Amino acid sequence: MKQGITNVYIATTPRYSALTIESLKTPNCSINKIHEKNYEISLDSPLIMAPDAINVFDGLVNTAVVTEKNEKAIIKVSLEYPCAYQLKVERNLPERLIIFFDRSVLTILLKDKVIVIDPGHGGKDFGRRGHINLLEKNVVMDVANYLKEELNLYGARAVMTRERDICLNTKDRINTALLLEAEMYISLHTNWDRNKKIHGAKGTYYEGQGKILCESILRELEKKPGIKNLGANQAEKVFEKIQSRHISKMPIVTIEVCTISNPVEEGWLRSPVFKKRLANAIKNGISNYFFLKKRY
Repeated sequence: MKQGITNVYIATTPRYSALTIESLKTPNCSINKIHEKNYEISLDSPLIMAPDAINVFDGLVNTAVVTEKNEKAIIKVSLEYPCAYQLKVERNLPERLIIFFDRSVLTILLKDKVIVIDPGHGGKDFGRRGHINLLEKNVVMDVANYLKEELNLYGARAVMTRERDICLNTKDRINTALLLEAEMYISLHTNWDRNKKIHGAKGTYYEGQGKILCESILRELEKKPGIKNLGANQAEKVFEKIQSRHISKMPIVTIEVCTISNPVEEGWLRSPVFKKRLANAIKNGISNYFFLKKRY
């Protein structure tokens, strides 16, 4: 039976992004650091599987491109942040060569950060309605719960403005973040347009650091769930009546996660898997914001 690489895949846990290489016989492996965020893994075995480009975007690993040259498999891994890695061999059938990329960088970025998540609308305020009767207030509540769970896995202190189906005014929502002296305030909504063909996500920010946060989240929504980026716009000053020095320092953004008036995206919004992907992408955007803030 021909020896070679039969499968390559990546599994993610809070601790590691594990790149697994399966084969009938474990190949010799060399890992070369091309750049602080790029590795090339060379294996002395050919591919039995087809060449592949794996889009991961799990917050640490962006892509893994599997090719072959001179009957040797090559895997190029692109990372979001520099990190350490460990190598492990499992002598099973198939045999597995596993490279564990350390995700502790995400914990470092998010640990103890107070992040307020505001699921828009609620109670008698349904928000927008999809053409197949999906309600905005329910969609954003689900995404907010998944986002809170994701953030807390990495040590953040995520707090929601509402845990139940109730209606709150803007002042009460913002005051939650001000009382907690939060690092940021993220309000979740869906986009809506008379034109059913319009699709995608967009954002609004309120001065200062909000622009960086808003654009970072939209970039991540475009990567993994594949949501079209409709852009970020600065809002007018709607919080003038709320007196606080902290409000001028805290990034405040509204993210319209996708377009509920588009029949395709409304269908996606009925899927728990899709809503988890939205939450994961938003978490990745938050991590990128803290990384950029730390770097500059």
